[in-house]
Amino acid sequence: MRMGRCNSGSSLVRPALAAALGLLVAGVSARGDDAFRKEAEPRFQFGAELRARAETREGSGENPEREDRLATSRLRLDFAYRPRAGLSVFLQAQDSRVGSLGAGRIRAGFRNGLDLRQAYIAAGREDGPWTIRAGRQELSFIDDRVLGPRGWSNVSPTWDGSTLTLRRGSGELHLLGYTQAEIRDGLDPPSLSRFVYGMVGSAPVVGESLLVEPVLLTTRREVAPVSHLGGLVRTGGLRAAGAPAGVWEYQVILMSQGGGRADMPQRAWAGVWELGRTIPGAPASPRIGFEWSYASGDRDPGDGRNGTFDALFPSRHRHLGEQDLAGFRNLKYRETGVDLHPLRKLQVSVSLIDFRLASLRDGLYETGQDLRAAAPPGGASNSAIGSELDPTILYRPVREVQLRLGVSRFFAGPFVIASVPAGQSQTFLNAMLTIRL
Repeated sequence: MRMGRCNSGSSLVRPALAAALGLLVAGVSARGDDAFRKEAEPRFQFGAELRARAETREGSGENPEREDRLATSRLRLDFAYRPRAGLSVFLQAQDSRVGSLGAGRIRAGFRNGLDLRQAYIAAGREDGPWTIRAGRQELSFIDDRVLGPRGWSNVSPTWDGSTLTLRRGSGELHLLGYTQAEIRDGLDPPSLSRFVYGMVGSAPVVGESLLVEPVLLTTRREVAPVSHLGGLVRTGGLRAAGAPAGVWEYQVILMSQGGGRADMPQRAWAGVWELGRTIPGAPASPRIGFEWSYASGDRDPGDGRNGTFDALFPSRHRHLGEQDLAGFRNLKYRETGVDLHPLRKLQVSVSLIDFRLASLRDGLYETGQDLRAAAPPGGASNSAIGSELDPTILYRPVREVQLRLGVSRFFAGPFVIASVPAGQSQTFLNAMLTIRL
């Protein structure tokens, strides 16, 4: 459990050649590992990640022209240079491709040609009183539920800006300001309409028993009139997590929102409650976990206020099931899961998830936060969106290689059947190979 256009075969030749080059470069780096280990901080480092995934979705019925049988590939090449202690440069190139396994139209967001995905400078020692990282980079804060890298996506966004980290003892304070990069063909330009700035802290209070992370962020983005998403939103909250010895691991996240649009203030909140425990001495080392999450919805569309939570820019796939059918807005989410390790290199996970509307007068939102289906006038008669069963298998024969298989079944609830066009149950299958060097 988590507590975590090309239309022909010839179009796949280019990424295959790029992948071979990346693996060759990484192989040269691997052969030089002995030299790197002689230094505390290697002067030069190379790395590569090649990921290939095939997926198919049957029974969605939302758009017959949309292609739901895809083969995707993603190659990332990393280069790090440290001219001296406390100063480093990081570059990451990415090439993302998609091939259709059918005759439908491929959805956006799967393809981006060879591009410079990350490029930043970091100054200051990681164990020193301060560090600063400036340039294009990934963001990851508050368990990826506020700002996350969205690693599942074939093309995942990055940010232009900087983070100043101040340290005292074991506590940290991150001061950040960024604009999101727009994913385009060629070099991705910085966005002129999507910004985030603020602070995130981190302070262990009782060793590993309690870690406290306060957050205060302001986001600005274009307004979506139908879903009331956008404007200037201020989000304040706290994450508390810990793993006391011999007791359940836990995590609690609470967030409140203000700000909004000139004609509609934002008054919303969200919470996450998680428990997990590995049972010592039991066969297959089972770990059980539970999550209950809540993101407020608008209870009165006519009161001039927006009560629908804005989920900001989180990692979507990791937290809301395998099928990514519901976004963290107007949502009640319950998950029960178990992880098993029948073999040292094999993990089997099974999760059962229940989705419900937080407010019967609000609608169902996509993972991208756009409104997918509005509640009927007067409100929905049933809050049940549906349930989802997610078995997955992870196999890692060696440290650098991972094979992932997923079989997910969504059982449509009364709200989806009544309010989503052609809404019905559906099955999502995926197989993914990841090689990291």
